[in-house]
Amino acid sequence: MARWIVTAAWPYAHGVPHLGNLIGSLLSADIFARYLRLRGHDVIFVSGSDEHGTPIEVTALKEGVPPEQLSGKVHEEIVRILKGFNIAIDNYTRTHNPVHIKFVQEFFMKIYRNGYIYRQVDEVLYCERDKIYLPDRFVVGTCPFCGYDSAKGDQCESCGALLTPTQLKEPRCAVCGGKPVVRESTHFYFDLPAFTDRLIDFISKSTTLSENAKNFSLNMLKQGLKPRAITRNNKWGIPAPFPGAEGLTIYVWFEAVLGYVSAVIEYFKRRGEEERWKEWWLNQDTNVAFFIGKDNIPFHTVILPALLMATGDPYTLRFHVGATEFLMYEGQKFSKSKGIGIWCDEALELLPADYWRYVLTYIRPEVKDTSFTWKTLEYAINEELNNDFGNLVLRVLSFVRKHFGGVIPEAGQPSEGERRLLEMIEETRRKVEELYEAMRFQRVVSEVMRLVREANALMNREEPWRTVKMA
Repeated sequence: MARWIVTAAWPYAHGVPHLGNLIGSLLSADIFARYLRLRGHDVIFVSGSDEHGTPIEVTALKEGVPPEQLSGKVHEEIVRILKGFNIAIDNYTRTHNPVHIKFVQEFFMKIYRNGYIYRQVDEVLYCERDKIYLPDRFVVGTCPFCGYDSAKGDQCESCGALLTPTQLKEPRCAVCGGKPVVRESTHFYFDLPAFTDRLIDFISKSTTLSENAKNFSLNMLKQGLKPRAITRNNKWGIPAPFPGAEGLTIYVWFEAVLGYVSAVIEYFKRRGEEERWKEWWLNQDTNVAFFIGKDNIPFHTVILPALLMATGDPYTLRFHVGATEFLMYEGQKFSKSKGIGIWCDEALELLPADYWRYVLTYIRPEVKDTSFTWKTLEYAINEELNNDFGNLVLRVLSFVRKHFGGVIPEAGQPSEGERRLLEMIEETRRKVEELYEAMRFQRVVSEVMRLVREANALMNREEPWRTVKMA
């Protein structure tokens, strides 16, 4: 029996997740955790709402409400959605809670004392009208790479380029629309390049990372790592604990990945076993599975391992990454503002959760971007679930009830067709186990339904009800 921590990318508490968010993280993690439990493994499944950062703070300012109120409302809605989709999670928590905040501050202070965090003076944007600094999404402007005129201060949504606020052309405050000025501000940096050799060694020798995740990460390392700023000037976040860091918060990406650890700490704390988390995270034999989108791979194979290494503590690095491509909606990107897509709260009002779970697994984007279409949903439910699987279950149960009083009789001498089906069942079992281990759940569905169709075909060919009447 192995020990597994199963995790899902934390939904950002800025709004309700859409179907692509669900299959890319929480639903996939739930499928894997259920499989591991069926195999008898020791499993803890954790995730939570990512509450801090500039998008929530900007929206809260515009709506005139505290950020905590805004993110708390979304968090409760996500909890309701997870229950609706039957996500069997052991601890769904949130980043704005005392356990997480305390752990993050103590974690970064340990790295600071170990000499891997240093301070640097940066040029940053400042809004004189609102009297606030403008990190990340507090500023919008024109992308210097593609010319998109509504690029955010951390990334251009049009071309995908990662940005800093001072790179934007014609920047403007996201709150008031005014033109900002440039000021100097002290920030704290994580010395990521110091871990280049150790990361290359870890990734190259890993027997658990997929080839895709390894190649993606090694290419990033070959291009060269840069120190990463881990503080921001915004108010909504975890206060940076370093000496001289007054008024700064920990950058949301760097504290959110530590939630995988703090969620396990919180899980055991609620059970009155406060030190048991160490038996899991500080145990080299513990497996950790991450279910994320492909764009988040570097944070889980490069940045998180480097942070864990920097503590000097024996954190497990038996990482398994189940990264999906992007799910589209009828060929387009999901967009709440443009009314493109289906959000999880809407989905539960339209169809039962099991229908959605099947359809999303049926189209899970494992090797390339795939698109949800209503035509695909109709086929998956009507043809596969109802006609193939449902029909087989109904035929078999009705046959047993009618001819054997609902009791399955002892097997007689199998026919040639039945022998082939038994061989196919064993072959499918082996394939399905391999596919589950490889986190290829779309292929699992494909293999199981192939077996279902063959079982239906056998009943059609051999007509067992005629054999019973003749006996």
